[in-house]
Formats: sequence, C-alpha cells, structure tokens
Amino acid sequence: MLRRLLDGRYQSEELLGTGGMGEVWRGRDLRLDRPVAIKVLTEAGLGEPQAAERFDREARTAARLSHPHIVAVYDFGTEQDDSYLVMELVEGRTVAQLMADGPLPVDRALSIAGQACDGIAAAHAAGVVHRDVKPGNLIVTPAGTVKICDFGIARLPRTAGQNTLTGPATKLGTSSYMSPEQALGRPVDARTDLYGLGCTLYAMLAGSPPFAGDPLSVLHQHVNEPPPPLRDRRADVPVELDALVAELLAKDPAARPTDAAAVRDRLAALLPAAGSSAVPVPAGPPAAGERTSPAGGSGEPPVRRHRRRLALAAVAVPGVVLLALAGVTLLDRDTGSPVAEPTVAPTPAATATAPAPAAPVVPVTVAPTTPAPRTSTPTTPSPTSRTPSPPPTSRTPAPPADPIVAIRLSIQEQVATGQLNPDAAKDLHAKVDAIAKETANGDPKRAADQLKKLRDKLAELRRGGRLTAAGYAELSADVDRIATELR
Repeated sequence: MLRRLLDGRYQSEELLGTGGMGEVWRGRDLRLDRPVAIKVLTEAGLGEPQAAERFDREARTAARLSHPHIVAVYDFGTEQDDSYLVMELVEGRTVAQLMADGPLPVDRALSIAGQACDGIAAAHAAGVVHRDVKPGNLIVTPAGTVKICDFGIARLPRTAGQNTLTGPATKLGTSSYMSPEQALGRPVDARTDLYGLGCTLYAMLAGSPPFAGDPLSVLHQHVNEPPPPLRDRRADVPVELDALVAELLAKDPAARPTDAAAVRDRLAALLPAAGSSAVPVPAGPPAAGERTSPAGGSGEPPVRRHRRRLALAAVAVPGVVLLALAGVTLLDRDTGSPVAEPTVAPTPAATATAPAPAAPVVPVTVAPTTPAPRTSTPTTPSPTSRTPSPPPTSRTPAPPADPIVAIRLSIQEQVATGQLNPDAAKDLHAKVDAIAKETANGDPKRAADQLKKLRDKLAELRRGGRLTAAGYAELSADVDRIATELR
C-alpha cells in the first residue's frame, strides 16, 4: 500500500494501524486536497468467512450516518480485488487512551458520555445498532468533541432477502463491554448499545470496566452477576449517577432507560452535581471555530447555557492524528481482547487549542473535511444577530480551479468571519459532499439535484437569519461555478 494510488484519487502515505482484518493508512484525497484515512481489507481479513461482505456492510452502514458525533465515511471501492474504505481522519485520542492515565474527572466523563449519546441516538434513528460501544471506539478531539467509530459489526434492520451477516447466534463485540443478550446469542436492539455505554461510563469513572477476568468468566458475570456499585469504587460519584449507571447495566433490556436521548438528558442534568459546568483547560488562544465569552460570564442566555452544558465540559487533549475507524482495534474473536490499539502518528501542534479556564469555551465543531479558509478575520457579531451584515470579504486573486474545493473554502470563510452559523456549516458541507460524490460517479443529473438542494438550503439559512446577505451572495456565486462545471 505504500504510496499506492487508489481510484486515481486516494494516495496512501503512512501506515497508522493494523488489526485482524485490515490495515489503516493515513492518506490524501488528491481531488479535494484533504487528509483522509484509508482502510484496506487484508489477506487475513479475506480469509474470514463473510469478511468481504461485512466490510461492504461497514461502508454502507457508516455512510448512511451523518452526524457530528459519528466518524464520517467519504467513499468505498475495490481496486485489483482490494476493498478499501475512505473516511474522515480524526485528530484526538480514544477514551481508552485517556483512561490509561487513570479514572477521568466526573464532569469530563459526563460530557463524553452525553456526546456519545447524541451519536448513538442518531444511529438508532437510522435503524442501526452499533453493538460494540466501548472506550476504544470513542475518539475525543482536541476541542473536546466526541466521535463514535467502528460500525464494522453494526446491525441494520432485517429486510426481505437481505442477509444481516451477523445472526442472533453470533456473538461479536468485546467481552468487557458486551451485553448479556449478546453473550447469550440473543437478538439485540438499541438497548444493547445502552448497556455498552453503561460499561464505558463505569470504566471512565472507576478506571476499569465492571467485570474482570478471562473472557469466558467476564461473559458469565455479564449474564449472572450484579456489577459492584460504582460508589463503592469511587465515593465522589453523585448518587444519581450511580443509579443511572446501575440502570444502564440492568441484565434485562426492559429495565434499562428507554433510549439514548433520555440518558443524555439525565447526564446533562447531573453536570452541576459534579461540581462544575465547565472543565478547566490549558491556557491558550481560542481555536478557529470556537467562541469565547468575557471572564465572569458565559455571554449566553441561561436557557442556551443549560442546553450547552455538555459542550462546556469539553477538555482539550494532546493533538495527534488518530485513525477514525475501529479497523485498528479489531477484536480477537477467540480471546475477546483487542488485537491492536489504534496507532497514532505525531503531528504539528494542534490548532484547536483552548482558552484559559476563566473564559469557558463552547466548542463548535467545524466539518473536519474543510480546508483552511482563504481569509480568517474573526468578527464579533453572531450569524444570527440582527445587526447590519459586514461587507463582503474580498476574494483571493486566484481561487481554486476545482469549484468543489472553492465552495468548501468559502463555507469556512463565512464561519470565520461570522457570516454563517457554524452548525449550519456542517449541513452545507454534507450537501457539498453529496455533489462531489455524484460528480465522481459520473452522474450529472443526480449532481444537479444535489446542487438544487444546496441552493434551497442557502435560501433557508438566509431567511432564518443563520446566514448573512453578504455570505449568501458569496456562497451563491460558488454554487453558480459548480453549476457551470456540470453543464
């Protein structure tokens, strides 16, 4: 794979990790000039029954999930009989790596679990059960954003004539975080992921999962033994949190909370009980895409502050490039232990440094697939404010020849200059991805359909006050460039 070019577009550069079935490489999308992670199914993986079909399922499962707390999949293909998956390259550390230094602070664990609930809820809404929620599959970026990876053993709803690959009798997952129904080979549903989340939250707070021993012994304990009370292992855990974890770890799925959204709300309500609504972070200038408020106040109305309590608990972590898919933490099916931890590669100092503790940070996730903006002159007005819009930012003399690249830069520019709401930018990036995909597939009609959706979205954002008139004019001009290319 070294320096191999896939589909005339994806250049592999450096091996990041290997597992029982695949290798993952740091690479670059030469068309969009952005870093990517490339997962390739190896000969060892091909030797496992249904591995190729499961790999294909992994690609299609993850690709249908578009959410800020789920690692994005960009492309999938086969070249010279090698199946490959192209995905977002995430900067950060897994929760398993964070736990190597010991149990996490209570408020930090609450923030991580709450954000994970958002991603899990989105997967469940799409009919996808992850089935392997664990610390190694949760990545925390330097800005404190949590992203869920590894949908390799996820289960989609059964449809007529479709093989689900992993039938009820197949036990897949990691023994320390496996639900009783998985251990018994029984059918799984959304509540299975809540059990894995409960084990993960327990491990973050206690320093290790609720059950220990060899894999078979652990599976037996999941089915038959009650977990040790969390407060017996850590006295500073709030009583309400101890009760929630006990509910998540109920043997009977019917006794667990109803859904991930309900768990998220209960975690958010516990943040004040943890002693603080914001975790101190290392001093430094605010990162692009982050907002700071004057010392001594949040700068937001109380209602909005309440909704953002989980985001306020984000903690900066050392910046390293990390593979964003669990292909590098594949399970040894016999022992129930990971074959290889994710391999990280040092990178230059992360740009997403956080401000000093005196000014709590509200991280705003900007789509990581976006290249750096052509200009970056932050302005104080919010995109939703009713104050007069700033004048249009001057363009660089020579914009990129590729109009897809140009509009990505422009979206980032509008965020940096305060003309576009950062959350709205994520949706715009997703629509640009859809246009690029249909263009790469040689289907101009579908690309034109996606382009119309992008125009409609821009108009909607403008009417809703989330995009200024100047920003709307800039982005509309970029859309016109793409339309010209499609003719």
